[in-house]
Amino acid sequence: MYNFIDSISNILADYKENESVVKQLINAEVYLAHTPNGDLSKPSETLAEHLDLVQDYFEALVKIHGLDEPIDGLIFDYLASYDVDSVQLAAYLKKVFVHSICYHDHGKVNENFQASPEKMNNPFFRGKENSGNTIGKQHSTLSSFIFLSHKIDEALNLFKGKEQVIAMSYILMFSYPIYKHHGKYLDDDFLSKLVRENLLADKLEVYLSLFKKKCNSKIVSRILLGLEKALPRIAFSDYARSFHLYQLIRLNFSLLTASDYLATNEYMNKSSTTDFGVLSKERIDEIFVKVSTNVWLDKQETKRNFNEKTYQQLAVLSLKKPTEKSNENLNLLRQQMATEAIRNIRLNHKEKLFYIEAPTGGGKTNISMLVTLELLKLNPDLNKVYYVFPFTTLIDQTYKSIKQNLGLGDDEIVALHSKAAFGKEEDEDDDYGQNRKNYINHLFLNYPFSLLSHIKFFEILKTNAKEQNYILHRLANSVVVIDELQTYAPQHWDKVIYLVQKYAQSYNISFVIMSATLPKLHRLNIEVDTANFVYLLQNARTDYFQNTNFKDRVSFNFELAEKKIHLTELAEKLLNESKKYSLLDYGQVKPKDSVYTIIEFIFKKSSTEFYNEIQKINDGFFEEVFVLSGTILEHRRRHIINFLKRKENRKKRILLITTQVVEAGVDIDMDLGFKDKSLLDSDEQLAGRINRNVGKENCQLFLFNYNKEALIYGEDYRLQVTRNLSKKEQQHILESKDFDLLYDKVIAYKNCLNLDEHRKGFNDYLLYINKLKFESVQKQFKLIEQENLGCFIPMKIPIAVKGETIDNNEEIFTTSDLRFLSSFEVLPDVDYKICGEEVFDLYIDLINGKNGFLEKRIQLKQIQSILSKFVFSLFKTNAIESQLIHFSDMEKSIYGYYYVENWNGFYKEAFGIDDKEFKSVETQFL
Repeated sequence: MYNFIDSISNILADYKENESVVKQLINAEVYLAHTPNGDLSKPSETLAEHLDLVQDYFEALVKIHGLDEPIDGLIFDYLASYDVDSVQLAAYLKKVFVHSICYHDHGKVNENFQASPEKMNNPFFRGKENSGNTIGKQHSTLSSFIFLSHKIDEALNLFKGKEQVIAMSYILMFSYPIYKHHGKYLDDDFLSKLVRENLLADKLEVYLSLFKKKCNSKIVSRILLGLEKALPRIAFSDYARSFHLYQLIRLNFSLLTASDYLATNEYMNKSSTTDFGVLSKERIDEIFVKVSTNVWLDKQETKRNFNEKTYQQLAVLSLKKPTEKSNENLNLLRQQMATEAIRNIRLNHKEKLFYIEAPTGGGKTNISMLVTLELLKLNPDLNKVYYVFPFTTLIDQTYKSIKQNLGLGDDEIVALHSKAAFGKEEDEDDDYGQNRKNYINHLFLNYPFSLLSHIKFFEILKTNAKEQNYILHRLANSVVVIDELQTYAPQHWDKVIYLVQKYAQSYNISFVIMSATLPKLHRLNIEVDTANFVYLLQNARTDYFQNTNFKDRVSFNFELAEKKIHLTELAEKLLNESKKYSLLDYGQVKPKDSVYTIIEFIFKKSSTEFYNEIQKINDGFFEEVFVLSGTILEHRRRHIINFLKRKENRKKRILLITTQVVEAGVDIDMDLGFKDKSLLDSDEQLAGRINRNVGKENCQLFLFNYNKEALIYGEDYRLQVTRNLSKKEQQHILESKDFDLLYDKVIAYKNCLNLDEHRKGFNDYLLYINKLKFESVQKQFKLIEQENLGCFIPMKIPIAVKGETIDNNEEIFTTSDLRFLSSFEVLPDVDYKICGEEVFDLYIDLINGKNGFLEKRIQLKQIQSILSKFVFSLFKTNAIESQLIHFSDMEKSIYGYYYVENWNGFYKEAFGIDDKEFKSVETQFL
C-alpha cells in the first residue's frame, strides 16, 4: 500500500553508508559501549560495534514482524489528520523514526561516561573528564541532544511553513524514546524534562564538534532552550497530539529498547537471538494438515481428532438443527457451529474483527482454534497468535488443548502467568545457557502461540513501562483471541473496544472475541471508523442457545429468590433436593444413589457459615463436602477438581461449596446447583457447570437471595441496570439466553454517562492519548481496580496429587521446579512434600545474593511459579493488614508477600481461612 516509501532496510543501508558513527564520529574506534564485566578473555565492545548490532536486531524485528506497513500507515494517518498529503514529508518522518534508534547511544561520547570506573573505565579518557557538562556520566540526554541537533538542522533545510513545524514537532517527540531508553517509564509531562531541564544547548553543543556534521547551532539552541519562542505554541500543540503519534512513539520505544536489550545480551552473554517465535507458511500448512486430516491426535492412537470429521464434511454438512435432546445431537450441534464458523471465516478472512457467541459446552475453544488456523492459512501476513483469558485456570486448560490439538512443541507455545512453570521440562543446563534463552523468550514472548491474562494483554496495549512495552512490536500481524469478555468491568468497555478497533486497524491484527454471554461492545458510541464485526455464528441465539440440547440442559428455579433466605432453611432445601435427585438413575453419567451438588456464595465467609450449617444436618448423606474459594491453595484446588472428574467417584454423593472462583475455567459436571444471585451473566456462568454433556434430566439451578450483591457489585453498571429490570425480564434473559437485552441497556447507560459533562468519561481518556500523556493512559484504565495482598503460607505441599484417572498423578511441582529446588538443597521430605519455609528462605537468599543481574532475574523468574503454590490473595484493607501483622513474620514480609508464619492459627488446608479466627466483614475476601 505504501511501497513508494523506502523500507526500513533501505533506510538503514543508506544510514550505514553515509551517516553511521564510523562515518561521522572523529576517532570512533576509541569510544566504548560495553565492557566484559570481569571476563578478561573478552574484548570491550566499541560504540560502533554496539550500534551496528542494535541496528541488525532492529532490522530483523521489522522484517520478521512485518512492521514496515504498520509504521507507514501510522505516519500517513498522522499526516492525514492534519490535512497534509506529502510523500516527501512522510518519507522523512519514517527516516526520523529509524534514525532515532540509530542515534540512541551517540551520547556515549561523553568523556565522563567513558572515563568513569563504574561505566566504561576507558583508559583513553582518563584525566579528560568534564565537570561542567551538566549531565555528569549520563549518555541518554546527550544522545537526545545530538539527535535533535542533527535532525532539526535537516528539517530546517528540507521544509517550510506547516510542514517544517510538523517535522520539528515530530523530531522532538522522537528524541524522547532516546532520552528514556534507560528509564523505567514514559512520563506525562515529558517536554519540561526533555527540553527545559536537561537539554541545555549552551553546555552540550561542544559535543557536536566531535561529529563531522555542521549544524545551525544558534537556531537549534533557541529551539531547545525555549521551544515556545522558536515554534508557535498553538501550532506545536496541534501537531504533537494524535493516536497515531502516540502509537508511533510507543512502537519506536518498543523497537529501540528491545533491539538494545538483545544486542547487549548478545555481547554480554555470548548468546545471539535468532528465533523470534513466528510461524512460517510451511509450519502453518503442516499444522493445518494435521488438524484437518489426522484421525488421531497422538502417536499412541488414544485420543481421537474430532476435527477431522468436521473438515471431511465441511462442504456437505447440513446446518439444519436437531430438535431432540441427546448427547449425539449435542455433538452434532458442536460440529455445526465449527462448520458455520469456518465457512464464514473463509468468506470474511480479510476483515479484522470477529465475534464467536456460543453456548457453554459448545466448544468455543475448539471453534476459536479452527478459526485462528483458517486466518493464518488465508492471510500470509499473519504469523503469531495470542489467547487472552481472565483466569489462570482457563489459560492452563487451553494451553493443554491447543498444544495437543495442533501438535505444538514446547518452543511453540507458552502459558504466561505467575503460576506457570519456567522453561522446558527436559532442560538441564548447569551454565544457565538454556535458562538465559528461556528468560529472553519469556521476556519477549518469542513463541508463535502465547496464552496470557487479560491484565497482561491490555497492559501491552497501554503501558508506559519499558519492560512491558518490549512486546508491543510483536502484536503486529497476529491473531488475538479474547475469551470471556463479560468479565471486564463495564466502566472500561469503551476503552477496551476503542483499543481493540484501533490496534486491529493500525497493526493488522485479527481479533476474535468470544463468550457464552457476549456484550457487543462495538455498539458503544466512541466514533471510531473501522471495519464492522463479523458474527461467525450469525444467528447464535435462535440456532444454538435456544436449541433444546443447550437451553434445556439446566432449568432455573426462582422460588428461593424472592426474599432473603436463612442458612438453616437453605441447608434443608439443598439436602432435600439432593436426596431426591440421588434416587434418579441415568446410567454411568449419574448412577442411582449418587449426586453432585454445587452451591455458590458471593463471599467466602458465607460459604464457611454454610459449611457449618450443612454439617449439622448432613447425617452422613454427603460422603464428601468440599470447600473451594479464593483462599484455597492450588494443590488443594486441583485435588478437588480431579476428585470430581474421576469416574469411580461418580457413584458418590458430593457437595461442593464454593465462591465465584468456579464460574469460568473449571471443567466440572454437576447435577444440581444453588447460587446466591448476583449479576445475571454470573448466574449463567454457574449454570454452565451443570449437566455439561446433556446426559441427565431434571437438572436445576436454584437461585437464592442471601448476601447483598451491591457490597461487591455496587459500582457495576450491570447491577444498576438489572435493578431496573422486572423479575419477568430477568427470568427471560436467563431462560432464553437473551443477554443482548441486558448488555444493550448497559451500553446505552454507558453512552449516556459519556455525554455527561460533569463527570470524567471516554473523551477524557482520548485526550490523554492524543496529548501523549503516557502515564495517565496507563493509570486511568485498570481492568482490576482493587489492590490485593499476597499471603504466603509456609506449609508443606505435596509434589503431586491424584489425577483425573485413578492410575495417574498430576504434578504440582514440575520436574524443572524440583531440579531447581534441589540445586539449592531444597528437597521433598519422606512424605514427598516440599516445605514452604525452606522455599521462602531460598527466595530471600536469591534476592539478597550477589549473582549478576541476568542470573538473578532468571533465578527469581524460576522461583516465582514455585512461590505461587503457597500463595493466595486478599483484598487490601487496613483491617486485613492489621490482622495479617498479628499472624506474620514482619521481617520476612518485606519481600512482596505477607509471610504468615503462624498460619495454623487461622488457616486450614481443606477450607482456607477460618473466619472464626480471622475476623472480617463480608466484603474482605471471596
